[in-house]
Amino acid sequence: MDVAALGYGVQAFTTFEVDQPARAAIAARLRAVPQILEAHIVTGPGDIWCRTAGTGNQHVQQVIDHVLAVPGVRRSTTVVALSPVVPYRVQPLVDEVSGLSDPQG
Repeated sequence: MDVAALGYGVQAFTTFEVDQPARAAIAARLRAVPQILEAHIVTGPGDIWCRTAGTGNQHVQQVIDHVLAVPGVRRSTTVVALSPVVPYRVQPLVDEVSGLSDPQG
């Protein structure tokens, strides 16, 4: 689904640093925020990665501030998406697994 068609023209990727014992409670709170399109526990710098949609930059900031108010969330780092190069997709992988993809690319 195209979230821009719903009026959410800005997408951002945010990494939240969290207290490890609070991850389950934080994940439950993230699931309750409709503007968080997906969230993953990750390795490396940061702990939870989120893709967020907003009606504008200020709205994305409000979503981030809402998450930062959750107990156990320490800080965030955000980048705003400018345009998709490869949008979310699954079909090429399904084609490869099923042998339907062109081996020449």
